[in-house]
Parts: sequence; structure tokens; C-alpha cells
Amino acid sequence: MSPKSRGPRGHGGGDGDEPGGGRGRRRGGDAGNVSEGEGQTGERLRTGRPTEAGGGQPGSPGSSGVPSTQPKGVPHGFRDFAQFRDFATRFRDRMREQYPDLDMGFQGSSVTGRSADSGAPFDQGRVSDYDIAISGDSINQAARDAGVPFRGDQVSTGPLNERDLHRLGLDGIVDDASAEAGRDVHVMIFRTMEDAADRKPTIKVWF
Repeated sequence: MSPKSRGPRGHGGGDGDEPGGGRGRRRGGDAGNVSEGEGQTGERLRTGRPTEAGGGQPGSPGSSGVPSTQPKGVPHGFRDFAQFRDFATRFRDRMREQYPDLDMGFQGSSVTGRSADSGAPFDQGRVSDYDIAISGDSINQAARDAGVPFRGDQVSTGPLNERDLHRLGLDGIVDDASAEAGRDVHVMIFRTMEDAADRKPTIKVWF
């Protein structure tokens, strides 16, 4: 995978993986019950029918319309659990240097396998983004103290723009994660990871 060019970050809607904007601009509203996988690949966040992150290779839909060989509980874009664990652990642990109680989960098309905007499979005809939910008392308090805007219900922010990330000391960390992944990484703050799971299919980083 080779990195795509990134524009300025900003708030917005959509799945965050369509061409034509920079990091953190678009968010979709896919809703559904949430799974972190089973066995080695996680535990369910809440009771309900788990979301399968399965299907063939990008661009070869299976019967569910999602790539059929994606390991269960592993976000799309990672070849296996080990690669997912290595990337996610580095990214989360760097954020935890500033926010020790921070939790993190993957959302969007890396979980569902398809763009909420276009329905296109992950990475088909473009380099898809990683949408990351983060939560924890320390990051929530820091965001409020820094004037980062929360949405009307006060449960979450929108995708953090460049200014928000800089205020929270996360801009360099997110830039490094994007460079390592070879795709844009978008971050938004939720009150809790359970709130994140209630809003969208989520694979929590539990390890």
C-alpha cells in the first residue's frame, strides 16, 4: 500500500474513505451491534448479533458483499491478527503516554468492509481510511478544556481536525500512524467505548 495525498483535516460527515478530502472530514452513520471478534480476536462489547468483518480480497465480494477471507475480528487493511495487533498497540500506547486510561476501537469501512457513502468495498478503486474511536476520562476532559467541540448529545466529537489534534498533542502521533498504515487515520472522541459501539460497528483494541 502506498500513502495517498492528504488534505487539511476538518469536521464533516461520511465514512472517511472516499476520495476528495483530507483526514477526518467525513463520517457516515452506519449503526448496528458490535463485535470485537471471538477467542483470540477479542470479546463482544455488548450483547447482540456480532458484526462480521469477513469477505474475499478487496474488490471480490462474497455472498455477504464483504471480502470473504478477512480474518474474523481483524479490521480490513490488515493481513492478519499479528499485523493488526502491532499497529494498534503502537498507536494506542503512544496516545496513552499522555492519556493513560485511553481506549481505542476501529470503526467505519475497516469494520463493515464497505463505504457507508458509496457501498464500495474497502480499498476498491481507492485507498480507504481508518476511522478510530478513542475514549477515556482523561482525553474527554482534555478535549473539553481545550475547547474541542462535542456534538449536540455530548457523547462524541466529530472527526478531529488538525487544530483539535494539535491542541490535544495528538497531531504527530496521528501523522505517524497514517504514514505507517499507508492510509489516512481519522480520530474522534467518544465518552466511552460502549457509546462508540452503540453508534457504529466497532472492533475494540482489547489487547
